[in-house]
Amino acid sequence: MNSKALVTLAIIILIILIGGFMFVQGNSHNTKVDVISNSSLKNGDMVQIVLTDDYRNIYPGEAVHIKILDDSGWANNYDVVTDDSGEAAVVLETYENGNYTIHTNYNGTLFNKAYHGVDSLVIDDGYDY
Repeated sequence: MNSKALVTLAIIILIILIGGFMFVQGNSHNTKVDVISNSSLKNGDMVQIVLTDDYRNIYPGEAVHIKILDDSGWANNYDVVTDDSGEAAVVLETYENGNYTIHTNYNGTLFNKAYHGVDSLVIDDGYDY
């Protein structure tokens, strides 16, 4: 193969790659994970989330990582998969009363952009420890 053919082939491959990248970027959707449960819960309650895009389309069967941190930085990690309604939940167990943050992380797919969110949570069982 001569050098002109190699240069032409390289240019064609580069054009195809750039076109593919532009197609994926142009058709990618922003996603978000909303915490739909109350911001004040008790042990036994569920932290509920829903995965949607900007147009409120739901995304079933997608993995979402949920991390619940207390004020000292101690974290509980959960990996959940959204159901047919784009929702998933984690049951709160053995948490002490206090303030927490919920970090939600969705890695995205080829056409769905990744998302990371932070929400506040208060756990109050109605008594002191």
